[in-house]
Amino acid sequence: MTSETPAPIVRCDMSISIDGFTTGLEAQRPPYLDDRFHRVTRWVFADDDTSRLMKAERVDNTGAYVMGRRMYDSAGDHWNVESPYKTDVFVVTHRPKEPVKLDDGTVFHFVTEGGVPAAIRAAGAVCPDGKRVHLSGGAKVVQQALAADLVDELHLHVTPVLIGQGTRLFDGLPDRLVELEPLRVIDAGGVIHLSFRLPRSQKG
Repeated sequence: MTSETPAPIVRCDMSISIDGFTTGLEAQRPPYLDDRFHRVTRWVFADDDTSRLMKAERVDNTGAYVMGRRMYDSAGDHWNVESPYKTDVFVVTHRPKEPVKLDDGTVFHFVTEGGVPAAIRAAGAVCPDGKRVHLSGGAKVVQQALAADLVDELHLHVTPVLIGQGTRLFDGLPDRLVELEPLRVIDAGGVIHLSFRLPRSQKG
């Protein structure tokens, strides 16, 4: 990517409950997963037209990914064998680790300095022209990216359940009004897909 090439679009997809949670309380300690997380992400594994469309959009348009260390650790040894990414993934962490290269083309890079902004910049630097940086989560990584005005598109996949307690997606954001441009609404029965664009005029 040259200095004249525009920075790639940063897209974020997050599955949440009606009350705004990505996970329940069990996901706040190892192994960082719980039944409530699996409930709000169940649509990902459905074999219907809408789920296939959403997954194809992510896979076909993404050139690099960014995620938090907790999200990486939640998969355990599984991601030493295969992953859904098959390209460069930049993991935000305070714990240094050598890159992990998988036979399927996935390379996990561990970003220990500069936080989420540095990881997004690193992902953008290796992202092929026309592809996007996909911000995969978890919630704290997304919050930091939103606070720093680094997200271009926000796609929320809302499951009609109440979680009650756990990790909310939009906690800890700056005290300011941000207008989002609605792009698309798809009611798929068990989940509602909402897509928004964050206006460039409000980005740093």
